[in-house]
Amino acid sequence: MNISRSIVLASMGIDWYQEDTPTYVYAVFGGVVGILVVTVHNLFVGAESYYSLSGVIIGSGFAGFLAANGSSHFKRAGMGAGILGTVPAFAWSSHFLRNWFIISASEGGPVFAVLLLCFLVLATGLLGMLIGVFGGFFGGWLAGKANPEITV
Repeated sequence: MNISRSIVLASMGIDWYQEDTPTYVYAVFGGVVGILVVTVHNLFVGAESYYSLSGVIIGSGFAGFLAANGSSHFKRAGMGAGILGTVPAFAWSSHFLRNWFIISASEGGPVFAVLLLCFLVLATGLLGMLIGVFGGFFGGWLAGKANPEITV
C-alpha cells in the first residue's frame, strides 16, 4: 500500500483497505451505490415500460474495486452488490406483482401463483448475481491495472 494513500485514508478516518475487512462491507457499500444509480437513472429516464439494471454493474464494479484493494474477494463482493442492486426492481414492479399474483391465484390456484412468484424472485436474484460477478470481476481487474501489486 502506498504511504501517501495510507496517510490520506488515515486522515479521512477510513480503514476500508485493510485485509481483515469482511467482504460483506464492500458488498453492502457497492449495493447501496448500485441502488442509488439504478433509482436515479430510472427516475430521470422515466422507466414506465422497462426497468434498467445498468446501475447494478456500476455498484458491483465499485465493490469489486474496493474488495480487490482490501480483502481480495472481489467476485464475492460483486455478487452481493449485484443482489442488493436489484432490490429497486422489486419495488418498481410491486404493483405489477400484486396484480399478477391475484390473477395467477384466481386462474391456476394459489400454489401455482406462489411457485411462479418464487421463480420470478430466484430469476431476478440470479440475474443480479450474474451482473454482480461480471461487475466485481471488472472492478478487480481495474484495481489490478491501477495498482500492479494487486494480484487478480
